[in-house]
Amino acid sequence: MDTKKTINIILIIIVLSLWGTVGYKYINRFFGNDELTYNFSNDYNYDAISIIKKDTFTLQPLTKDPFLNKVFFKPIKQTQNSHSVPITKKEPEIKTITPFPSVQYFGYIKSKDRKEELILVKINNRLERVRLNSEIDGLVIKKIYKDSVSVFYNNEIRSFKKK
Repeated sequence: MDTKKTINIILIIIVLSLWGTVGYKYINRFFGNDELTYNFSNDYNYDAISIIKKDTFTLQPLTKDPFLNKVFFKPIKQTQNSHSVPITKKEPEIKTITPFPSVQYFGYIKSKDRKEELILVKINNRLERVRLNSEIDGLVIKKIYKDSVSVFYNNEIRSFKKK
């Protein structure tokens, strides 16, 4: 019994000393000296810095696969023939660019009978009632929103806001 008591006392003293050192270091941080000392030395020689030159090399194409142990075929270099055909330049074809038609979006009507909306659009000063994915003079209505509509014409998609 006496040995247990002495072991407990020794352990309590060790734990208290550990917590004492932790507390001392924590409190000393607030009340300690904040000045730091800097030691400047001129021992470093700046002229002794050496520049490392990089080694350059070129990679050669592989003739054998090291993992699959297969042999690659080397590409055969084609020699140029002295008989060459003169290349004639073709004149570029002039593409006719049709301008994007003027589009004004006035809104949509949703009926109870059909799920599709019917929109009111003015295309080239002509008032049209159009449904989704319908085509008028090459112009296709792609998406319908409450405040705008997306239109596809000549591989170009534009969006128009409600007037």
